[in-house]
Amino acid sequence: MDVDKAERRMSIAVVCPRFPLPMTRADQMTVAHLLAFLSARGHTVDLYSLYDDAPPAATHCGWVKRRCRNVTVFTQPRWRNMAGMVKALLRGQPLQVGWFDNARLKRSLRRLPRERLPDVVYAYTLRSAEPVRRLGRSACGEENANGGRRPVTYLAMQVSQSLNTRRIAVHASRLWEKLTYRLEHRLTAAYEARIWRNFTRTVLIGRSDVQEIRRACADRNLPGIDNYLLSPHGVDVDRFRPCGDESVDACSLIFCGVMATNTNASAVLWFTNNVWPRVQAEFPHARFLIVGRRPRREILALAGQPGIAVTGEVPDTADYIGRATLCVNPMQAGAGMQNKLLEYMAMAKAVIATSVANEGIGARPGKEIIIADDASEFAAATISLLRDAARRDALGRSARAFVKRGWSWEAHFLKLEADMLEKLFGGSASGCVAAPISIAQPRS
Repeated sequence: MDVDKAERRMSIAVVCPRFPLPMTRADQMTVAHLLAFLSARGHTVDLYSLYDDAPPAATHCGWVKRRCRNVTVFTQPRWRNMAGMVKALLRGQPLQVGWFDNARLKRSLRRLPRERLPDVVYAYTLRSAEPVRRLGRSACGEENANGGRRPVTYLAMQVSQSLNTRRIAVHASRLWEKLTYRLEHRLTAAYEARIWRNFTRTVLIGRSDVQEIRRACADRNLPGIDNYLLSPHGVDVDRFRPCGDESVDACSLIFCGVMATNTNASAVLWFTNNVWPRVQAEFPHARFLIVGRRPRREILALAGQPGIAVTGEVPDTADYIGRATLCVNPMQAGAGMQNKLLEYMAMAKAVIATSVANEGIGARPGKEIIIADDASEFAAATISLLRDAARRDALGRSARAFVKRGWSWEAHFLKLEADMLEKLFGGSASGCVAAPISIAQPRS
């Protein structure tokens, strides 16, 4: 992180549902970068997290410990996931909240002595809301019943899961998935309409997420969410940087993402069924690379089609993006922002994407990105850009400049830090730092 030490220091507890390393998922990547930022700024950080049956690797633990004063990690085996989902369903809570429910994690936070509470508690995603919801100041600034100084609390929802699950349910190809996501949509809508009031601040990526939660509030005759801060993800512009024309494979397209997810799988299947045949008719030797870990059976089956390659997990996606002529993001469902889109753009690649994919980023159509929402538009844009190298280069340069202007991790986290300081200190608490948290050593 390219930042100086902060003039005001805070003690911050970060609560997240997955151990941040390895960065195989977007939530892990965001938390890992947040820890690096807070440490670089000189704040005292304590991490609370979960892991499944396989404990974190020693190298990963070492990296996190160097950036945190204390790391408290609890095991979350599959049986506990399943039991948590059953409990959540009985309580009317989202299944994903139940999946990450852990009684020991809740107790470790709620048993902290009042005089040793952190300044800020940052719960990452809706799945971490329950352990923190009664710990600190509410949206109205109220103290909890036991009184005394309470921490400022942040619920980093990031995306509206009611919006996300509603879109996934529409595009799910399997009946059981469609029914499950319809149920989850109802549960998350009811939960999101209320949970924000238990936190000082709610962090969301885009205005579409805010609108969805406000709609859920209105449907239940509840006050609309008004404590939100828009704070999207960033991208490492040094790691994802232009590679030079000499490394580019002619007439090649790429899509990157975890291929086990509904949103990525449906995007690829839509593209290969509706767009790719039209592209191949014009460019018989074109290649489409599907890059990402844990590809589903239907994705693996695509490798048998002309010009399509499925790589599975790769050491570094930047190497593959760098060799692509064009990058595509044909997302049909999902919410929030697309990290893959920022990575494409940071590498100065021409990108064709749907409006859903660009929703959380807001790149200017025709200037920094090409937007196409139906198959014929997407195919026409792809064919046109494959023929026009000058246009590809111009789009790529504009895309890189767009990312560098406002999408670095540092830019977004500095905004978040300023908001924390304002909520904690206001305008009259220069240099005030509360007593830091003290918790148990990491569990194995």
